[in-house]
Amino acid sequence: MRNAIVVGGGLAGISAALALQDSGSWNVKLFEARKHLGGRVSSIKDPETKMLLDNCQHACFRVYDHFLQLIGRCKAENSINFQQKTIVNFTNPNTGITGSLYDSKLKPPNHMVKSILKFPHLSFKDKIAMRKVVKKLSKMTEDERKSLDDISFEEWLKNNGQTQNSIDVFWGFFVLAALNISITEASASQAAFLFRKGLFSNNDSFDVGAFTEDLSFIFENQIYKTLIESGVEIYKSTKVNSLIWNGEKFDGVETSKEKFNADTIILATPHHIAYRLLKKNNEITNFICKKMEKMEYNGIIGIHGLYTKKITNDDFHFTALVNEPIIQMVFNRNFELKDDLNSEIEQWLSVPVSYADSYLDYSNHEIQEEYKKVIAKIWPDHSKFLRKIVVIKTPKATFSTKKGSTKLRLKSDEGIPGLRLCGDYIDNNWPSTMESAVISGLMAASNLLDENWNSEELWKNWPKPPKRGDSNWNTL
Repeated sequence: MRNAIVVGGGLAGISAALALQDSGSWNVKLFEARKHLGGRVSSIKDPETKMLLDNCQHACFRVYDHFLQLIGRCKAENSINFQQKTIVNFTNPNTGITGSLYDSKLKPPNHMVKSILKFPHLSFKDKIAMRKVVKKLSKMTEDERKSLDDISFEEWLKNNGQTQNSIDVFWGFFVLAALNISITEASASQAAFLFRKGLFSNNDSFDVGAFTEDLSFIFENQIYKTLIESGVEIYKSTKVNSLIWNGEKFDGVETSKEKFNADTIILATPHHIAYRLLKKNNEITNFICKKMEKMEYNGIIGIHGLYTKKITNDDFHFTALVNEPIIQMVFNRNFELKDDLNSEIEQWLSVPVSYADSYLDYSNHEIQEEYKKVIAKIWPDHSKFLRKIVVIKTPKATFSTKKGSTKLRLKSDEGIPGLRLCGDYIDNNWPSTMESAVISGLMAASNLLDENWNSEELWKNWPKPPKRGDSNWNTL
């Protein structure tokens, strides 16, 4: 048996550790500096209501094959409810007009044509122009897509005849929500991947999966239990201060209390922490560090509106808000959760603010006032029952997929003996998502197992991701 140390207990580190331990040929130790697993996917406890609130509203999509395999491997299928038909609602708060994008029986990429033709927030001119780009994205080769990294998606769309309204309402919304970046900044290559792999690949690819519990519960229960049962040794609240270089390879880590040796180190931290650890061995890791120090983050803000009385219909799940820069979407957590809320709170609205970099310096009061103003346009009486608004800011939420960022992304194996890398910054085509984190962990494990694994393939011996109608998974 060989020994591996995984530094970082987020999705990337968890996936690498579990895949290696499952192989039967590796013993794995997993180190996490914080007292809980999950990395940047976390929850906080509101001291007043005692409710656990995710740092931001999270959702997954049916196209997240490897993330869903991990959920299945950890027997956490009950933690996600899936749409059985793609439906994304869009509401203009100023007019009250709501329209929906949904799939049909037509083959991709035409499966959403019917709903787009009926979509009230786009003009006929917008829709006619969109046909050209949908066709071009669908027929684009991977080499053509990758060549677009140095221009923004907005620039590429304008070069291909898209109207400003379609860019703002349609293309821009999906880029903002999925890539956590403005369409004016996003790499056209990364955005093209999003639409090719997500919205236009299969009829069910963009089915929304809603989490029925706070994410910290999933990490600290089903995922933690699975890791322990598999044989992974977990060291929480244990910060790795340095990696040990023996002159030929990395062969251990040092914490504040002791040293641990291993055949291989898998560095699964966010890139700024990885940079801090690697620059201590600058002669060996210089070429990696030069790329890492140029990498950037984009922030998110989570806004949670807690009410003493229900203000929405029971069947309301979520809607995107057209032309609202801060209050971009509204989710009804009551609709998603497995259990009832506590006796004091009857309604929980969750608002994710993507690409929140411009708003991180806003005071909580300013953000709360914006929330109250916009929500009042949809539910005018909401303030009568508003108990409190909780604002959670995460400045370093995701690796920034701005134009030119792909050339900075690293491989899992950069040729340094005893070291493998994983995290959302690893080059696996995916933008910074839960899916990309899991894939990067599996890439690191595959490399150590000497398997020529293609990330387009499922991970062997893990449960298959759910298709529509899968009785083992819950439905919305």
